[in-house]
Amino acid sequence: MPAEALPPAPPERIFIGRDAELAQLIDLARSGLTSGLFIVVRGEVGIGKSALIDAAVAQAPASRTVLRGAADAMDRRRAYGMLLDALAPLLTEQDRRMAAEQNEHVAGERLLSAIDSSTREPTVLVLDDLHWADAASLRLLTRLSRSLAHLPLAIVASLRTQASHEVAPELDHLLGVLDEKDLLRAVELAPLPQPTCDAITERLTGARVDATLRRYVAAAGGNPLFLTEMVRALLRDGAVTVGPHGAVLRRIPADPSPSLAMVIMRHLSHLDLATRELLTTAALLGTRFSVAHLRLVADRPMGELAPLLRQAYAAGFLAEIDDDTLGFRHELIQNVLLHDVPTAVRAQLHRDVALTLDSAGVPAATVAGHVLRAPTLGEDLPWLLDLAQRTAAAAPVTAAELWERVASETDASDPQHVAAVAGLARTALSGGRARAAEKLAASALAHLRGAESGMPLRGIELRSLLLQNRHAETLQQAREYAASPSLPAAERAAHLVFGGWPALLLGDPETALGLADEGIALAAQSGNTAAEITGLTLQGLIVNGRGDLDDAVRLLTRAVDLAEQHPSVAAIEAFPHACLAVALADVERHDEATAMLARSIEICERFGFRTGILTTRTLAAHARSHSGNLADIATELEAHAALLDAMDVRLDPPVRGLRAWVVALQRGPDAARAAAADIDPSQSRKAWRWRGSSWVWLGHSQLARARGDAAATRETMWRGWEDLHGAGLLMDCAEIALDVIELWRGQPGRCDEVVVAMDALAARNPRITHLQAAALAVRGVAESRADALIDAAQLLAATPRRLDHARVAELAALALPARDDRARVLAEGSLHSYAEVGADHEARRAASSFRRAGISVRVAARVRPSSGWEALTRTEERIARHVATGETNLEIAQELFISRRTVETHVSNILTKLGLRSRTELAVHFAHRLDARAARTSADQ
Repeated sequence: MPAEALPPAPPERIFIGRDAELAQLIDLARSGLTSGLFIVVRGEVGIGKSALIDAAVAQAPASRTVLRGAADAMDRRRAYGMLLDALAPLLTEQDRRMAAEQNEHVAGERLLSAIDSSTREPTVLVLDDLHWADAASLRLLTRLSRSLAHLPLAIVASLRTQASHEVAPELDHLLGVLDEKDLLRAVELAPLPQPTCDAITERLTGARVDATLRRYVAAAGGNPLFLTEMVRALLRDGAVTVGPHGAVLRRIPADPSPSLAMVIMRHLSHLDLATRELLTTAALLGTRFSVAHLRLVADRPMGELAPLLRQAYAAGFLAEIDDDTLGFRHELIQNVLLHDVPTAVRAQLHRDVALTLDSAGVPAATVAGHVLRAPTLGEDLPWLLDLAQRTAAAAPVTAAELWERVASETDASDPQHVAAVAGLARTALSGGRARAAEKLAASALAHLRGAESGMPLRGIELRSLLLQNRHAETLQQAREYAASPSLPAAERAAHLVFGGWPALLLGDPETALGLADEGIALAAQSGNTAAEITGLTLQGLIVNGRGDLDDAVRLLTRAVDLAEQHPSVAAIEAFPHACLAVALADVERHDEATAMLARSIEICERFGFRTGILTTRTLAAHARSHSGNLADIATELEAHAALLDAMDVRLDPPVRGLRAWVVALQRGPDAARAAAADIDPSQSRKAWRWRGSSWVWLGHSQLARARGDAAATRETMWRGWEDLHGAGLLMDCAEIALDVIELWRGQPGRCDEVVVAMDALAARNPRITHLQAAALAVRGVAESRADALIDAAQLLAATPRRLDHARVAELAALALPARDDRARVLAEGSLHSYAEVGADHEARRAASSFRRAGISVRVAARVRPSSGWEALTRTEERIARHVATGETNLEIAQELFISRRTVETHVSNILTKLGLRSRTELAVHFAHRLDARAARTSADQ
């Protein structure tokens, strides 16, 4: 309390009889400080969970970092409330403002950064009353479980024993994930045995416990809180006094109190009326409450409150949490206080509290927590809508509850009902729940009055349909909306450009371009910058797929510039940054592409745009498919898959195809069977008909390759060529051209078509080395010209496209006489490039081909081992070095232009390959490696 110091605290609860449980908890915590563990201390109310944790923490070394926070039933609607409390010592005022104002994703990333920073050293994180934790905290802890085993972090949580139906779904999921990963440990607290209860009673009374007193306290059932409060009540009432030799002089009531609540009520009755009333007001604020908030709600100066708070503190009802926060010593005290207030009165009091706090500028999520416990009055509906809007970014679950309350209290035709349903639809869409968003938007649109007010809803409906791959419906609906004469020009522009997207995905780029052109012109006239960005991004994708790469970069750069000048969710809904990254990789500006991917993740996270994050993961894998290590591409795909867990956005066919192709290059077609079996090109065409379609055919072909069916492989890849070439997808044609030309070597008609197409693509892009090399390579295979293949391999050797170089160098080596020394050099270069990207199966296959051809290579095919330092990819090596120097995942992500989630996956892979359990062990391993290298260097000198 800032106004006056509190009197000395009342005697603490006596802690005895838990030696075994204390030793168990301390041992588990020590294990967690080596490689992370999540430890729950479980038991009934008042059984001593917090006391046990207190005792364990008290035995921790003074230098040990211990962070502690608690959940509160009143605070469950405040996103990350529990973790913000626990990590408060690590957070700045700006961090706290961000958590209250920014979207849930941004706040979560900051909290993960705080955890990263704290775990540079072994850390204990204590979470009291996990059963009251907010959903956002539980989701973040679930995500943390992916890397917990590698952190020197012991998470210790108290958890009340509950029936299964009482456990929150997010908590149930967290505990299930932890158990599955073997990271969950439990310390179960049973009732105390009678001898321990006797010892506690003797400590409290100073007297020997006789049979009468023992029978009385046995009613506590071994619950130490109940026992302590019962005995203190006897002492307070004068029912037990102690004689000169320790004998009990008693006037014990005939029957003990039937419950702990009754004991607490009797204890409260000894307080002054004003103090009890103040405690009731405090109970409305929660188990923990701000003194400043209490002063506001009580509407009394601090000078009047201080004596009352001192009395409550001295009586053992309150505890000091920090400079501005007090809390009830046990939530049962709060429950008893509130139980004494009639339900209807309590609900109205919550409304009064909410009005007071809102007028004082308290964060909207805190205000909403009280509003949702109050009756909904008609006059309050605009207020609820305003609160929902203010909480939508930082606490979307709370916003949804407010919108649901408004929707349930209004008729479907009421504009307030429409506004509430629109909010629910927007929240569902941003969270990736496309089907729910579509249903909600359609419901609201059915009762909409006025064209202008329906603009957000129509946009939500269209995006929801598109995300479900219902492209024909999306196109038809967008056209109908755009044709409506009553729509404002800005909305017509939005529907026109958006209609181009399903047209493109249905394989009709001309219609898509027409809609984009018309929409961009109208958007520029009406000032709809977001629609202009969407149209420019669409144009850029179309010309990129056709092979006009410089034009694609120009259009997409313009889209990104506008998005940076006018940042909003609407401005990035077409993913301009990620699309530009792919175009930059195509024109061999790889560093810029990497930076643009990082910017795409950053801006999507800033706005909580989960679908944008998901799409960026897909396009990142695409952009790195020829220049990156296959293990790194697989990591991007893993991060993509992890994001899909809570979303009903469908997995794009190119992603499935790329996954199968990567596995085949790493481990062979047989290993790719499972992934390839999930790919059906005829069905994929209904969902995706643009850039990336080549991966569908490459992935699908692995089934025939695994069977060793050369004829089926040839036919599959030719069907793919016809599909892509017929659609004008020249950049996708380039992806499969070498496969097709090899399979159909000696078939002039088909080979000529491939050669002509690649020559045309190279001619359009004379400065793009990999396209010049592709044209030379397909001509070299078709015409059996070793010189063309050698020239292509030399061109690719100077680019980062290692996989392409490996493939073309292999073909060039095999096209030369075995005794030609150039064949050996090319073969060795091919094997080196295959190894560099982690294409282990391809390296073995190529080495076998060289042996059969009689090409003698001086170095064996280097297949990356499965464990040890040599098993690490280049990216993993870089990340391992950063981890060893103590950098956090966020710091590594920012330096390498990748996401934190990707870093988490890499760190997990690194530790697995090195046989280590934690980042600390990695730092030690790395130091020993440096020492050994220094010793070898010294010996050599």
